[in-house]
Amino acid sequence: MTAATLLIVDDHPVFAGGFSHMVRALRPEWTLHAAGSATQALTELRNLSPDLTIIDVRLPDDDGFNLLRIIADTWPKLPSVLISGSDDVTVRTRARASGAAGFIAKTASPETIVDMLDTVLGGGLAFPDSERPNNLPVLTPRQAEVLALLAAGLGNKEIRHQLGIAERTVRAHLTELFHLLGVHSRMQAVIRGRELGLIER
Repeated sequence: MTAATLLIVDDHPVFAGGFSHMVRALRPEWTLHAAGSATQALTELRNLSPDLTIIDVRLPDDDGFNLLRIIADTWPKLPSVLISGSDDVTVRTRARASGAAGFIAKTASPETIVDMLDTVLGGGLAFPDSERPNNLPVLTPRQAEVLALLAAGLGNKEIRHQLGIAERTVRAHLTELFHLLGVHSRMQAVIRGRELGLIER
């Protein structure tokens, strides 16, 4: 096995402790660091050079989806995996749309979890693709952000300010989103995004 540095972001000490024990038992060549919040995770990422981040979907100061998008934008070569106590197709779909390289249910066996992490560390994806609709579009992290802001009712200028990008870039993202979702309006994009599980209902 190859040595690797991992960062787990989870505010539940029992799970984080169990995860650490699992790594020591099954992958002793891995080095595991922990963060209890999104803010702490970003600090750790600036100080460490991890090979993989494992992010809980619910954090005390943010949600895992937003942290995934920040990491994908800031450290595009760093793979991340979302973990959740809810093995739900909507959560898995949003994880992929937010830039995750994999999704792991906390109920999975330790052997399954480390095998999936091995896959991601090797450059692969770790999703249950058999349960994923064949026609589901894969959005970039930025497109996922734009879609979420659309669903929040923001206009182009508000999206521009929120994301710190030019308005023409917002329009370009919208054009691509409409194409990917097969729609012709902002409202249709939001409705379709919710139907596909790309944004919360």
